[in-house]
Amino acid sequence: MTASFPDAPMAPAPPAAPPAPPSPRRRWPVVLAVGAGLAVLILLLGTVIRLPYVIYSPGDATPVGGIVRVSGARTYRHQGQVLFLTVAVSRERPNVWRWLQASLDNDSTVVGESNYLQGQSRNKVNQENVVAMDDSQLAAKKVALEQLGYTVGESGSGVVVADVAKGTPAVGHLKSGDVITAIDGQPVRVRDEVGKIVRSKPSGTTFLFTVTRDGKTRSESITTRAAPSGPLKGKPQVGIVPVTKDPKFDFPFDVTIDPGPVSGPSAGLAFTLAIIDELTPGSLTGGKKVAVTGTMDPDGLVGEVGGVRQKTAAALDAGAKLFIVPKAEVAQAKARAGSAAEVVGVDTIKGALRALREHGGAPVQKIATAAAA
Repeated sequence: MTASFPDAPMAPAPPAAPPAPPSPRRRWPVVLAVGAGLAVLILLLGTVIRLPYVIYSPGDATPVGGIVRVSGARTYRHQGQVLFLTVAVSRERPNVWRWLQASLDNDSTVVGESNYLQGQSRNKVNQENVVAMDDSQLAAKKVALEQLGYTVGESGSGVVVADVAKGTPAVGHLKSGDVITAIDGQPVRVRDEVGKIVRSKPSGTTFLFTVTRDGKTRSESITTRAAPSGPLKGKPQVGIVPVTKDPKFDFPFDVTIDPGPVSGPSAGLAFTLAIIDELTPGSLTGGKKVAVTGTMDPDGLVGEVGGVRQKTAAALDAGAKLFIVPKAEVAQAKARAGSAAEVVGVDTIKGALRALREHGGAPVQKIATAAAA
């Protein structure tokens, strides 16, 4: 007889030994590969991601004499150069690396895209800058020739309000884009007529402006005040920047300016000085390189330009020792120029000519009067 016994329990298997950690020699290649992959990914993302900013950086300092051509009048060769200055403005959204580089560069300025565009498209802003360049050339020719004694006729189809200064009588009555066609019933066709009418009576006088806005004609009563500052200080003003609509000038001879792809109004003062220099004997610059920036008003007023730090850097790179800027932007230019160049602020063409004369430039004579005599 055989006996049966229940199966005896099996002894538990010994626990498996944990895997041996990889040796340092095997771990480092993995770490390096992962790190390299992350670095490549970051570099790619920094290149691909675009940020909503506009970057201003130093542009060029270009001699104006080479781009001004006069036909039908005597011109003169001279030493020295009038340099007009540009600011390089980014045309598309910068990637992360370009934004970072500009943010760390003392001569670059980064601004929000919305602040730059002011609700407009980039194409619209570019178009406006092209128009501003054309207007600056017309103003430069007019002012230069009038400084030399010539009479320049002007015609237009009304006066466009380009801007309304804050805190002035025109606020609430006029806005940018309005077209002034008459003041107190007197037709207005060119910008100069607005100032002449407004300043024909004392401050505190109320004028009736006939204005076209969005195709509709309206009347606005505006009382003048004495300008508190600027080249018109103490004189009656309403506080607008007037621009002739569809301007046409009757120049005594041809003056052409070809700045290439440059746009915007900031070279107006430089163009004006270069034309005067071209048409007069002697050197307006005293044989030196003189950097110049500032808008030019058809009345001979010099306006602000912006981007002064970048333009100062361009002027210094070009070796200019004298820099003429709008009076309101002198502090910015001096802060960047230091002792490397002398900065002079002006607010009129006469002030700019006086500054050049004081720094060794030749005096300017009215050649039209001399020719007539």
